[in-house]
Amino acid sequence: MRTREKPNKPDVVLIVLDTLRADRMSCYGYHRNTTPVVDEFAETATLFERAIVPGQWTIPSHASLFTGEYPTTHMTTQIHDSLGDSLVTLAELLQAAGYKTVGFCNNPLLGVVDNQLDRGFEAFYNYGGALPNYPDVFQSRPKLWGRLLERYTRSMRTITGPIQNRLAHHHLLLRIAMHPLIVPLWQDSVNFKGNTRRSLRDAVGYLRAHRQSENRPPLFTFINLMETHLPYRPPARFINRFAPYYEEDRAAQEFMRNYNLEHYRWMIPLTEPLSELSDRTLNDLYDAEVAYQDRLLRRLLNDLRKPEVRDNTVVIITSDHGEGLNNHDFVGHSLVAYDDLVHAPLIVSYPRLYPAGRRVSSTVSTRRVFHSVLEAAATTPGEDDLTQAPIDVEGLSLTTDLNGSAPRESVVFAEAYTPDTLLTLMESENPTAIDTFRCRSMRRAAYEGRYKLITVDDQPDELFDLIDDPRETRSILAQYPDKADRLHEALVDFEKRAEERRPANWEAQREVDLDNEEIAERLRALGYIE
Repeated sequence: MRTREKPNKPDVVLIVLDTLRADRMSCYGYHRNTTPVVDEFAETATLFERAIVPGQWTIPSHASLFTGEYPTTHMTTQIHDSLGDSLVTLAELLQAAGYKTVGFCNNPLLGVVDNQLDRGFEAFYNYGGALPNYPDVFQSRPKLWGRLLERYTRSMRTITGPIQNRLAHHHLLLRIAMHPLIVPLWQDSVNFKGNTRRSLRDAVGYLRAHRQSENRPPLFTFINLMETHLPYRPPARFINRFAPYYEEDRAAQEFMRNYNLEHYRWMIPLTEPLSELSDRTLNDLYDAEVAYQDRLLRRLLNDLRKPEVRDNTVVIITSDHGEGLNNHDFVGHSLVAYDDLVHAPLIVSYPRLYPAGRRVSSTVSTRRVFHSVLEAAATTPGEDDLTQAPIDVEGLSLTTDLNGSAPRESVVFAEAYTPDTLLTLMESENPTAIDTFRCRSMRRAAYEGRYKLITVDDQPDELFDLIDDPRETRSILAQYPDKADRLHEALVDFEKRAEERRPANWEAQREVDLDNEEIAERLRALGYIE
């Protein structure tokens, strides 16, 4: 690839706080002090108040972050999809521009599944799954011991793989394995949420060691944390702070214990409403996890705030999606396009381009992180380097929302592709809910100014005024048909343009090899496939 070089390229640190809702952060106006560490960091950065993720769950949202494209263009929307070779990733472009690229990831849907979302990373460490891999940042073990441990890990996979494969295809054994009394026996052993503390420790050690090396290239570091994803088991001091009743309330403890173990409930719509106590417990424990993760981020963010680091490092803090917490009869993050799931934090620190203390109120798509990083790194791919449509780095960088110029996207979109795995589960467990909640339907959202339109199967379904009704409780579709029609036309035009940008061979390159026992082993253990 031909790239435009610039001396003294900045380091780049992209932090994705998986499943974190913007409205549960104190720097976004939440009434609880959940994120004092991130708040302090945000005071030295630019905060985007209305950042919208392109997709409502992990795979499509990360694919958009890494390619700058909406899901309908990249079409990496399911667990079995693989990113096509003709779509270039952020890590690939930075690597071609001379960057060293490394990932510290706690979500097994990135780096464990062979969906090509880790393409372009020289090293990609995944802390989730029964067999995580760690960097030797602190040289805590001899090289010989490391090689022996790796051989042992490979041997164990050949033994455990066939056993787990038999379990997955035997319905009776699978039901036994998913019983609430059995789940604890395997849930902790497979590092369901990875290891936030260790991954952050390793990332800080890696960043510091790299800065001390001679003739070092610029570094792109991707960090994914899963602390705010279910199951919720924060330390007692955070529970006592956000749910002081919990320690003495047996009913609250029983609800959370059962909810944590019943993975299926994390994704499906609520066929029966949660009780007041259950609703309170679920929300308070989520807040406790947000605060705990914020506390764990202190060492990394303090390191990145050092003047000698801050002035030559692009730091981006965002999320791939939020979480439904008993709003609109939905929980989890599988189906809908409400702001519970698609309104994300977005904080950018880089003094050369992003002023400290600036708050930006315009609506932006987090897919533009891709373009913004390329602009900061002065890296623009040449037209002959790509087989897809050209990348508009200058027009789609987030800096266009800082200098008063009109961004190329006056309307911002979100797409909710339903995970196939969820439909498979519902067909066997609760098939009637599929039609009741329109689970097979495609949902999209269009944002323009204060208004948001949600369509279901390309038909206008709800219209909201997000200034007067930020929780999206009152649809004004009947009162403002002209506004709905305008946003509907924008959505139709968007879908057409997004399809036109698809690579010519996108269908041929979608299938991930789920027969690969190493991949299937981890996904099965983490509950993503049967």
